[in-house]
Amino acid sequence: MTTSNSGHLIIRTAASVVPMGKVARIEAHLDRQGGQSPYILLPFVNGRRWGAHERPREDGTCVFLLPLPNVGPAHVQVVALRSDTDHWMGLEDHDLLLAGRLMPEDGLRSNLLELEVVWRDFERRTPDDTLFCMQWESWFTTGAQHWRTAQAVPLTGFYDSYNADVTRQHMLWFMDLGVDFVLHDWSNHIWGCEHWDERRDGVNMILHASELALEVLAQMRDEGLPVPKTALMPGLSNGPPATMEALNEELAWIHHTYLRNPRFAGLWQEFEGKPLVLVLDTGAVAHPEGTAESAFRIPFFKQTLGLSAEELDSFRAQQPPVDDRHFTVRWVSSQNQATHHHELGYWSWMDGVIDPLVTYKDGVAEAVTVTPTFFNAQGWTGPLARGRRGGATYLETFKQALAHRPKVIFLHQFNEFTGQREGQGYGPDRSIYVDTYNVELSDDLEPVSITAPGYRGDGGWGFYYLNLTQALMDIYRRTGEPSGQMPVDTTLLAVSSPLRGALVSGETLHVTWITLNVADGSADAKMQKVTLLVDDTLIAEHVAGESREISLEGLASGPHRLTVIAEGATTRYPLSWTELDTVLVDPIPVRVEVPFYIA
Repeated sequence: MTTSNSGHLIIRTAASVVPMGKVARIEAHLDRQGGQSPYILLPFVNGRRWGAHERPREDGTCVFLLPLPNVGPAHVQVVALRSDTDHWMGLEDHDLLLAGRLMPEDGLRSNLLELEVVWRDFERRTPDDTLFCMQWESWFTTGAQHWRTAQAVPLTGFYDSYNADVTRQHMLWFMDLGVDFVLHDWSNHIWGCEHWDERRDGVNMILHASELALEVLAQMRDEGLPVPKTALMPGLSNGPPATMEALNEELAWIHHTYLRNPRFAGLWQEFEGKPLVLVLDTGAVAHPEGTAESAFRIPFFKQTLGLSAEELDSFRAQQPPVDDRHFTVRWVSSQNQATHHHELGYWSWMDGVIDPLVTYKDGVAEAVTVTPTFFNAQGWTGPLARGRRGGATYLETFKQALAHRPKVIFLHQFNEFTGQREGQGYGPDRSIYVDTYNVELSDDLEPVSITAPGYRGDGGWGFYYLNLTQALMDIYRRTGEPSGQMPVDTTLLAVSSPLRGALVSGETLHVTWITLNVADGSADAKMQKVTLLVDDTLIAEHVAGESREISLEGLASGPHRLTVIAEGATTRYPLSWTELDTVLVDPIPVRVEVPFYIA
């Protein structure tokens, strides 16, 4: 254990050597002898902000999980600043929370920890019949204001999309998972434009962020790393439709600016012999059989498209075809369960049902989008939205991928972190919230702090959903291999009720769970019985089905722990909350522990 004293703020770590892209666990203790004023603790690496800001617990302690993407020395120090606002971010100067900012002169500084980040190799995969795509945003281009409604705090800390260290860490995680390509969301770039050169300055900021991300990939490729490929997602309609002429001009610009740049050679995802471009078109403007009626089944589509049905259908009829000389073009919509745009060949950004729609072409499954959560026509707070549910939603949506085995699986999504403020949603009464809402009702996969507060609630999911993504991808690929090479009797278990940290009351606790079993090369091959414990006391065993009411009689108010064990089952996936998993050679028993509180 490395430690030393410096004033009243002490940090320590058990490991001074960290593999590239892995996490350093830093424990901090703040001695608040001068009173109990609230503090914000800000970690710095090599003199620059890096990592989620944290509030110390009542005993003055907190833990930082710092991913370290760059080989070489990593000198870690923490600064304690008094919180000077009731705002959930804790500081009036929000920019101090952004990764890359220099260490301030004021505040209480900790001792300095000298760590070393060492190189590690990554598996070099040969693409198989299915490509995994991570949906990714490069739109954090206006500093801290982009984080004012964030539901959680990334482990890198808040960031802007120009920060190469953040992009590098994201790409290292994607390589750990085996992501084939990354989709940059440009979908809102040319709303209402007749020509590409009418784009706004804010659009150019995002274009620049994507170019910087490509440079990071090029640098990593030059280091010999097997970086994921890239695809872009321009937009034709999502807000007010652009003309097809504007889109064609944009595609020509992409070709000449990016694809013809030798620096970025080899970084593009090819599909059917040409670089793949996906175009968001929720109004189905590009398809002659599209209708305004189909798009308007989603209220916020109708609002954002900004045209009457007659105007939208007339606009569609006037558009020429897309210029696909340089690209393989696929059209993307969303909420296909209502619009049925998949029947027109459209892929999906996200669907609002537990069985996401699979798009087929010529009788072959082309694409499906899996997600840890989803909203429906009425947004996150609508009755048909489905929250994270401890990972159960992700397992259920992924079953469509396992059943159909399409050419492309979209992982929805890595880093949204921006939504609408209270009272500023869509719809006539401003109550339809999309993008993100809170921890339970959000769809990000990026690792976040388990304890730092967000806009609507405290604490996030750590590495859990990135680990669940890795497990699902690994199961998918192994079950597609020849017999005898897949994991045998591998089980994933997710407890959907109670949620972690839930406050419960009444005489019973409603427990629900879901399992995904892999045996003999197929998923869900057997019924799984479970054992239930509370605080290590046996409650029930050999429980069939997926739910049980258990008695809370005799349990005192305060914290408790539910344990669900899949009987006779093993797994190769620990699903850690605090670090990225290593897929295990020797399987372990399957159990999930859920902390909860009795009111």
